[in-house]
Amino acid sequence: MQISEDRVSHLAHLVFDRLWRDDLADFPDESRALARIKESIAGHFAELSAIDEAVRKKLASYSTAKVPGSREWEILYQKFYQEELAKRKW
Repeated sequence: MQISEDRVSHLAHLVFDRLWRDDLADFPDESRALARIKESIAGHFAELSAIDEAVRKKLASYSTAKVPGSREWEILYQKFYQEELAKRKW
């Protein structure tokens, strides 16, 4: 899953604002805190992308699930996706 830098920035600001508003964290250096939140969000989506890529690669080796979007392909995709999540301890 690709996510734009603007979307990452928007999400980071939402997280930052919520943490501050709910008095869950104090940020002595706001720009550094935002940068760390952005890194975390970008890393999360990068990992999801890697999982998706691994699942699609595994599916490509299955002769019975050649048609993306078919019912069988979707079932196998979900099964392999859950396996990848477990393997990576997500």
